[in-house]
Amino acid sequence: MAQRVEFPTDTLQELLNVHTACEREAITVFMEHSFKDDKHEFQKNLVEALLMQNEEASVKYCQAQLKKLSEPLMRRISRGAFSVPGGRSLYLEEKKKVELGYKQLPRKGVKAKEVLQNFLQSQSAIEKSILHSDKALTDGEKAIAVERAKREAAEKEQELLRQQQKEEQEGKEAQEGSSKEHIAQLEKKLDRKMQNHLRRFEWNLDHKLKVSLDRAWQCLTDNALVPQEGKNQHVKHGHDSNGKLKRYVSVDPSSTLFLSSFLPPSPIPSP
Repeated sequence: MAQRVEFPTDTLQELLNVHTACEREAITVFMEHSFKDDKHEFQKNLVEALLMQNEEASVKYCQAQLKKLSEPLMRRISRGAFSVPGGRSLYLEEKKKVELGYKQLPRKGVKAKEVLQNFLQSQSAIEKSILHSDKALTDGEKAIAVERAKREAAEKEQELLRQQQKEEQEGKEAQEGSSKEHIAQLEKKLDRKMQNHLRRFEWNLDHKLKVSLDRAWQCLTDNALVPQEGKNQHVKHGHDSNGKLKRYVSVDPSSTLFLSSFLPPSPIPSP
């Protein structure tokens, strides 16, 4: 039978099936050579021995595989990797990986569940220790987090206050700048108006002066110089720089002296 079965078997039924086949052959051989075994004690002992052998093989195999799978977990426990806030959750995740890896192994035998249960029970004390440590660290972490939140809130409030002050200052500066710009624009506008008024006044003055000169000249030429028209003056026609017809009168020195007493002084040109 040992040649026909590989220990451990996945299930007891698998072992029993092999045993039944072998038992038939064994009974035939045994009956040919045994005497006075009416109660089949030999057969019972043989079955018990085979069952025990199968269970021992299953336990040995499962324990070896669990040890191999749990080595990374045990190393992390030894290093204190789970002695941190949230360490229990990390531990449970790693333990779950061991369980899943173990369940995926083939041919674990009839003691697979029992061996796994024993392993989990052996981890119970470790899990409680990690839980207590996690709670203490988590409480401390919560207190630190509360203080950190208070500090951050105070910093944000200060930053908000500084920002408001900055915006107010910028608003004041912008308002002052706007007022200065408005005043400057008003000054420019007033200056332009004054310049326009001054130019208009100068133009009006020049125009009135020109009209007065023209009238005076016309009066003089029409009255004072009429008797001496043929003798003392020569009238010429030409064009000025603007293309307008202009009359030139040439008089003798005595007449010129006479006219100068009636002519106003030349106006000072504007800058």
